[in-house]
Amino acid sequence: MTKQHGKKIIQWVGGFLLLLIISACSTSNANSNVADEQKEEGEKTVLYTTITGEQVEIPADPKRVVYIGQTIGDFLAMDIPVVGNNLPKEPASYYEGKLEGIVDIGNPADLETILTLKPDLIINGYYKADPNLNEELAKIATTIPFNPALPYTERVKEMGNILGKQEEVAQVIAKFETRFTEMFEKLQLAEGETATVFYQLGKTLYVMGDRSLGAIIYGENGFAVPPAVQKNIIDVEGVSFVTVSEEVLSQFAGDHLFVIVQEDDESESEADRLLQSPIWGTLPAVQKGNVYVIANEWNTDELLALEQLYKKLPEWMHKQ
Repeated sequence: MTKQHGKKIIQWVGGFLLLLIISACSTSNANSNVADEQKEEGEKTVLYTTITGEQVEIPADPKRVVYIGQTIGDFLAMDIPVVGNNLPKEPASYYEGKLEGIVDIGNPADLETILTLKPDLIINGYYKADPNLNEELAKIATTIPFNPALPYTERVKEMGNILGKQEEVAQVIAKFETRFTEMFEKLQLAEGETATVFYQLGKTLYVMGDRSLGAIIYGENGFAVPPAVQKNIIDVEGVSFVTVSEEVLSQFAGDHLFVIVQEDDESESEADRLLQSPIWGTLPAVQKGNVYVIANEWNTDELLALEQLYKKLPEWMHKQ
């Protein structure tokens, strides 16, 4: 072998090794970039201003949500990945088949159970009842306060802001507004025709405002609000209902009466007594047969219930 030939071989081998090194570096850099992109995508967050005015970073697309609150039907209707909730002990009929896979975290919340669920976002609807709970939950995952007592339109819009589903929420609200507008058009209510929602809980009778079922019947194109309900409940900040005695029933009673009865022996017995009392019998709505006794599960404006409520209400009024 000549020196010149050997030199060429050495040059060729050196060049080949250099190409291998460059290729390996390129592959390594490419893999590193992909990993960085995946990590960045997986950890992407957005800034969110909570209802208490605090600005926090939350996951842009949470995959494991723990919701502490009673409006779980909103989350179910919007297919939000809830892994834990303080589930109702006696689920309403519209929850059937919908709660599978969701862990009951207790009422209002067992921290150890929540920890095992490895949530990436906790939405706390009980932040007012227990201010310290938020701090404890924040040690597990990003936690934000939430007000489940808002009317469903406001409540669901806030959910959209939290979960980045503003467009979907707008479509959902528009769908239900259309359905209830069509329902009230079929009911052909006279202008100014009023309705009242009574709620029998044990021996106490309440008049409800524009929350839960009231948010539906007093909605656009719906029933008018009786003046006493407007003055004593709706116009009073922070008041959603008031207790009433039989002596003042006539002041609150509208042209139609929806009587919600808690499902227990005492409430049902007391409701029966009320409906047979002489004072109740003097109300114009009673004399016209415009009284509708309904189960407590329908005292709600959760999205999951609304899927059926626009059909149920005409049935109660015998106008289906």
